[in-house]
Amino acid sequence: MSDARISSFKGTTPSSTRMGAMLGIVTAGLGLVLLIAGLFGRLMTYDLRRDELMFVPPARLLGEWELYSDFFYNHVPYSAWYYLGSGILFDEFGLLGSARIGLFLAWLGLIAATGWVTLRLSGSPVLAVFSIIGIVTCELFLTGAGMAATNNLLPLPFAVIGLGLFLIETSKPAPRFLTLVLSGVALSIAAGMKVSAVLFIPPIALAAFLLPADVSMARRLKAVVLPLLIGGLIAALPLFAFLLADPGVFLAHVLGFHTGPHVAYWEANAATEPGLALRLSGKLMLAHSAWVAGVGLVMVMAILSVLWIILRGGARVDEMQPSQLRHGGVVLAIIILTASMAFVPTPGFPQYYIQPLVCLPLLLAVLFRRLDPPRRHEAVPVLAAGIVLMVILGLPRIGMGLVSLTEPSKFTSARFAGSGAVLRDAVAGSALPDGPVATLLPIYPLEAGLSVYPEFATGPFAYRIAPFTDPELAGKYVMAGANDLPALFADNPPSAFLLGYDSVLEAPLLSYARANNYRPVELSGLNNRYGQGVVYLKAAGAEQ
Repeated sequence: MSDARISSFKGTTPSSTRMGAMLGIVTAGLGLVLLIAGLFGRLMTYDLRRDELMFVPPARLLGEWELYSDFFYNHVPYSAWYYLGSGILFDEFGLLGSARIGLFLAWLGLIAATGWVTLRLSGSPVLAVFSIIGIVTCELFLTGAGMAATNNLLPLPFAVIGLGLFLIETSKPAPRFLTLVLSGVALSIAAGMKVSAVLFIPPIALAAFLLPADVSMARRLKAVVLPLLIGGLIAALPLFAFLLADPGVFLAHVLGFHTGPHVAYWEANAATEPGLALRLSGKLMLAHSAWVAGVGLVMVMAILSVLWIILRGGARVDEMQPSQLRHGGVVLAIIILTASMAFVPTPGFPQYYIQPLVCLPLLLAVLFRRLDPPRRHEAVPVLAAGIVLMVILGLPRIGMGLVSLTEPSKFTSARFAGSGAVLRDAVAGSALPDGPVATLLPIYPLEAGLSVYPEFATGPFAYRIAPFTDPELAGKYVMAGANDLPALFADNPPSAFLLGYDSVLEAPLLSYARANNYRPVELSGLNNRYGQGVVYLKAAGAEQ
């Protein structure tokens, strides 16, 4: 090759490299925008899930009523407050619409936290993009666990940022005090969103006494343990307030429900939910579908590939820096704890298996940081192939979400807001227009600005466990069973009944409506995945 050609080649290579890098950044950016847009479209068109009845109504009820003491709520309170905040900010989109937008904001937080933390830990933009796409395209997140306005996804951005800040700061000889305070705050908020998220805390609490590895214990206590403790206590104060105000009622809702009547109800009604995971075998099948299939498997294979590159390069565990080993141990311990916890609740549902998945990108980033530059280049094709494969796996769901953006009038929230208006107009012609609407699906009347019974304010969850709840525990709930309906309705007659979504549970309400001269009214738009709603009214002037 001539000197001129060599000179030309050398002169054009950096420019070509910069152009290629810019093209890659632009392509990745546009791709992520499309994925996030498709995610929004899918979320807004995802049909109602029964679990949303627990989390969405409090956004309308809080301020007038109190959690636990005035209506049933079987989780820690921060999720209810989160949806209250989104309801205030996005009130013009309706009750369900504001909750779904709030959930989308949580999605954006999870995406941003995952991308930023993995980039800071690994120094690799490719790995950060891989991590983000792994979250956005994961099948489990694109179904009920991440699409319904519940507390399943809400703690994850806080857990990721809390863990990430801890790993980043303890990689330094002089961790920043305020940043670790923020880490403690984020971890406590996550636990306040969902009890199971507390499992992120013990490995970090233990590691705080061991990291950074090259400083004294006295320095760690002052620079790491203390700020984490301060941040955690600050964010946990509202939880302590609820616990100290009435520990019996608080624990009855948060723990007593899940360990007692909830289990008994499902054991007695397992036939109504095909494939219900009541036993270990069923839970193992759920775990397999969540962790060892689709995008979850791609992330696991990427971790194993990077580990293989490390080992193939001749690295030994005893050659790794203590901080690197301990960071990997922290993330691995959280994965093991959260994975183990997924098997504890009975029955098992898919949403219980999502927490370990958000830790996989962080474990990958910690391992990737161990690679020297030549070995990093070996890992890039693995990550690039993983990105392509994950996009292919997520494209059908994300693609349909993009298409749905062309018809906002068909958003689930828009349908519910319209149905609420239909219900409001019908109730105006009732003989008792100011009475509560009796229904086990309270989102419709709440969308319409109508009142509901406290006993049914968060759906069927308290009502259906009444036969399985001992009197002492039942005394701590605002609840009514089938036998309590005559007294409840005699004291405060319904303006209407909205039924048609669960023939078995609703049978006593339907019997009461028919026996007391409530007649069905033909209305459209009250259908959802659980059935076609039917309104029963007592016409104005009818016998009371």
